[in-house]
Amino acid sequence: MSNKNINVLIIDDEESILSSLRRLLEDKGYNVVTNSNPAAAIEYMRNNIVHIALVDITMPNMDGLSALSMMKEVNGLTQIIMMSAYATTDRVIAALENGANDFLLKPFDNLEHVVSIVEESEKKLIRWQGVIKQLGAL
Repeated sequence: MSNKNINVLIIDDEESILSSLRRLLEDKGYNVVTNSNPAAAIEYMRNNIVHIALVDITMPNMDGLSALSMMKEVNGLTQIIMMSAYATTDRVIAALENGANDFLLKPFDNLEHVVSIVEESEKKLIRWQGVIKQLGAL
């Protein structure tokens, strides 16, 4: 049962990654939705609030960096964590330049590290929401 009100979207073409991350994050109280199709996941974002997204860079239907840009257009507050087993310095820099919040290397050696990155993204989201609330109160 969820004790958080944080919605997490995981986009990856590997079913094993989707299922293991879903279990891990649901056990930590997050509301988790998974999708193996980036275009469908972006459409999901148009109709639902996504606070944090974990996005694979290398997928057959759409490059993760393209998905990142589109997701940021849908909701600039969504904290996006890119993932890749095929990371290069150029890809990491491109992800950061396009608005990624963080980057995870696959395979995950330590699942608690994944949780800590998600928790840091949650804290950053809460800080941004606070700034927006303050600006609205002025």
